[in-house]
Amino acid sequence: MSSNRRIMKYQLILFLLTLSACPHRGDLKTAGEPEITERETRDTLETKQGQNQLDSTILPYDPKPFAKIQTDTIEFIDYNDDFDYRNLIGQKNGKNLSFVYHWDWTENQEYNFRPGDLILIEWKMDSIRMAGDEEVVNVVQRVLDAKKISSGNLPIQFLTREDRYDESVKAIVSTMVINQSYLHNISPPERAALGYIAFDIGNECEWGYDSEGNRALFCQIVTALNLDYQCSDTQLAFLRTWFSKDSVAFGKLKSCPTIPNSATIQSSFDEILIQKDESNNTITVQSKITGINMRESKSWSWSQADLFEFGKDHIMLVDSKKTDLTEHEIDLNPDHDANNDLR
Repeated sequence: MSSNRRIMKYQLILFLLTLSACPHRGDLKTAGEPEITERETRDTLETKQGQNQLDSTILPYDPKPFAKIQTDTIEFIDYNDDFDYRNLIGQKNGKNLSFVYHWDWTENQEYNFRPGDLILIEWKMDSIRMAGDEEVVNVVQRVLDAKKISSGNLPIQFLTREDRYDESVKAIVSTMVINQSYLHNISPPERAALGYIAFDIGNECEWGYDSEGNRALFCQIVTALNLDYQCSDTQLAFLRTWFSKDSVAFGKLKSCPTIPNSATIQSSFDEILIQKDESNNTITVQSKITGINMRESKSWSWSQADLFEFGKDHIMLVDSKKTDLTEHEIDLNPDHDANNDLR
């Protein structure tokens, strides 16, 4: 009996020792999880606050930016509607600025600004949720209203070129890109000036069929100017009406060339800039043009500046200057370099 009591006593002592050695639940830690001190916690918060500070490109940091409506004067550059949120692009003191905006400038002429216009804006800091990921919130500058103060009268890039992939030929090709936003601002005299410049120079023209099933040559600039197709009644009537007081230009419009982009000898635009001076009733069109002769493997390029004077219902070409041609030899055989490497 005494032996059993002694065994039970030892078992009780071992149980108490084991119980005292086990950590309490609140003291348990995951392996590899470091202890965070008060100093480390404060540093982390300071870092996050620094990352979340709002950086205005116009005014210094304001700790309460969302409640403050601010005004500023900037130079308008363009609208960019290619993303989920539409942006007004401007410039001040050499810095490019971007503001989220909400109006329809294609329908409301009060907001139909031109590049170079000086505009007065009301804006504030705001937050937006990213489309497709509602948990992501970005801080942006939102323009509430804008008003034109004065016209900038700067050259506008109507046409440029970009290298883009063409699925039909499975290759990267140089492609004309027309400023679509400018077309919402274009006036009849500007349409006439650009239509005249593009009348006898190729602008990515392809054969197709009109609404009545007749064969027609559709050209990028002609279509963009809403002049139907090359040599159409719409195009010829519009140009001949506006150039009716210019005997030289009118004579050029009596015949109509058709130059598809598959022609052996052709020319095409690389760039077009247009500038309208309303105070002097003039329009200046500057263009860069490249010609090519595929049969002889030659190309040439030149620059051209055309000055027009316009009235309420007419336009006249008063001056035209061209640089000397720069000629080049071209290699139209894509396998030429590869064949040389094999020799």
